[in-house]
Amino acid sequence: MRFRPRHYILIAIIVALGVFNFMRRHHAPTPQPAASQPAIAITHAVPPESAAAWDAFDKTAALRDAPNEQFQPAIQSLLKQIDAIQPAAAAVDVKGCETWLMFYRQGVLHPSSDATWKTRSTQHLDTCVKTHQDSGQ
Repeated sequence: MRFRPRHYILIAIIVALGVFNFMRRHHAPTPQPAASQPAIAITHAVPPESAAAWDAFDKTAALRDAPNEQFQPAIQSLLKQIDAIQPAAAAVDVKGCETWLMFYRQGVLHPSSDATWKTRSTQHLDTCVKTHQDSGQ
C-alpha cells in the first residue's frame, strides 16, 4: 500500500494529538493527598478559678438566640460567676468573650442592614467556645 498525501496529514495529526496530550498531562498540577495528620487545634489552658465562669459562659452562649426570658437568667448567672473569680486577672478572657456575646445579642435584638457586627461576634464567640472547651473543660 502506498501512502498518499492525506495519509501523511492524518499521521501528523495523530502524532500532534499524542504529543499535546502527553504535554498536557506532564504540566498539569498533580492533586496533593490529604494531610495524614489531623489539624492541631490551638488551645489555651483554663485557670481552675475561672472554670465555673466558662461553664456559665457555655450555657449562656448556647442561649444566645433565645428569647429574653431564657437569656437574661443565663447572663445574670454568668456575670455572677465572673464577679466571683479571684484573682481578677483570671477573668479577663471570660469578660472579653462576654462582651462579644453582648455585641452578638445586640445584633439579634436590633437587627440592621449592617451584618458585620453579628458576623464578627459570631466568629469570636465560636472561637471562645472552642478555645476553652478544647482545653479539657
